[in-house]
Amino acid sequence: MKTPRWIEQPRTLAALTLAFALVPAAVAFITFRAARERDAKLFDTATEVLVEQLKINTMRHQNFLNIMRNQWRFVPDSTHPPKGMPPPGWETRITHLSATAYAHHEDEKNIRVLWQQGRNTLSKVGDNLADNAQLAGALRQARLSTAPLVFGAHLSKSTLVIVGAVTSPNDNMLVRGYILGWLDLDSFCHDPTLPLLSSEALRARPVSADDPPDAAERRKLISDGENKSEWTVAVTRGPGFSREYGTPMTWIGFAALALSIVPLSILVIIASRAGKLRAALDAERELGRMKNQFVSSVSHEFRTPLSVILSGAELLEAHAGQLSESRRLELLTQIKSSTGRMNEMVEQVLLLGRIESGTMKANPQPVDVAALCREIVEEVQIATQQRCAIETEFAESTRSIDVGLMRSVLVNLLTNAVKYSKPGGKVIFAAHEYGDLFRFHVHDEGIGIPAADQARIGEPFHRACNVGDIDGTGLGLAVVKRCVELCGGEFQFSSQEGQGTHASIFLRV
Repeated sequence: MKTPRWIEQPRTLAALTLAFALVPAAVAFITFRAARERDAKLFDTATEVLVEQLKINTMRHQNFLNIMRNQWRFVPDSTHPPKGMPPPGWETRITHLSATAYAHHEDEKNIRVLWQQGRNTLSKVGDNLADNAQLAGALRQARLSTAPLVFGAHLSKSTLVIVGAVTSPNDNMLVRGYILGWLDLDSFCHDPTLPLLSSEALRARPVSADDPPDAAERRKLISDGENKSEWTVAVTRGPGFSREYGTPMTWIGFAALALSIVPLSILVIIASRAGKLRAALDAERELGRMKNQFVSSVSHEFRTPLSVILSGAELLEAHAGQLSESRRLELLTQIKSSTGRMNEMVEQVLLLGRIESGTMKANPQPVDVAALCREIVEEVQIATQQRCAIETEFAESTRSIDVGLMRSVLVNLLTNAVKYSKPGGKVIFAAHEYGDLFRFHVHDEGIGIPAADQARIGEPFHRACNVGDIDGTGLGLAVVKRCVELCGGEFQFSSQEGQGTHASIFLRV
């Protein structure tokens, strides 16, 4: 067999060898460069998701301080706020708020702390906050603002103080003091409830304008675009980013020089990891969208009672002498009712937030079920002014359940049953055991739930179309559903419009 002439030519053979050697190298270079670009895009997208979550967290803390500020207008003794202000256990729910305080405005140079509470108080009662230059600027901005905004002052890189003016209950333009909250920005940046941080896919830290930039980090401004309390976060890749999402390494290009199959294998790995990351990011985006919708719904629901309180207060302020005693009493009753509704929404929203974030766990303890049910019936009867008769049938039994969660479930179910029934109607409340199952059952003969609304049972803030002018927040059944799921139970209901509702809770205890 004759040998091809090109094999006998050393230069030609060398050129062919080099060409075949360069093919995998070229493929490796192109693959590596594309992977690096894809990695940069994934990092940018993950950073945007994290920044949106930090914005939502910051807004949640601002909303908590705004609620306190609105309630504080009507506190007669600022050094001793009434019980429930702020709500008990707020430190475990508003986790990044180190402390909160109320400071009385005497004049521009005398703004002294009268009350404070928190895990790490950075001031003490009697301190003159006007002596601090950064705080004085934020206090002045809050005092001069014509809109109910909050303002921020950076005491350090990791401490942001949020300031909101508290106006007189009789004059919205007269500032009587300030609500302040000390935010721990380091705590925001190490929040274990955020998956991108808990998995160490990303790392975050608060920075100031004086910190030198780093090419490996992304700096983003955390601001809602309305309030004047903002801070800057620097985001970098964490060790979990490479582990979870397959960040390309430099050795990929060198390995491909020896084995042409390596680039193809890397492409398969990158494609599979990219698909995993896309699915994770889609889930993060959906979570961010749901949280944004949730915050928007909460803000919308707060506007109605706040409007009632404001309009009633303004009417009393402008025409107190001309109103009859019955009309004044009616306005005060409306204000009290709206305040109670806001407090109820705050408690329900905080409970839902703790469950959704995964920080709340069921803690079953042995309890006398019948005694617990009787306490709940008495509580609901008092709260509803014995609007309906509640017939009871309880099995005498001691079972291990989470008392706090089941109290929330049963109070919501019984309150709904009474509220949506005619005065004097009948409500049945029973608790029985069936082997290793325990069943709580509530039945009413009220307005029922239309079939078109039943698919949305448990959706926060959704109310059936037939409720009319009956007061409610749309949070009760959402709390019931989440609490039952947390207890490992099952929630069942059946309802027919105009004929009433059956609701059952099954627990394996």
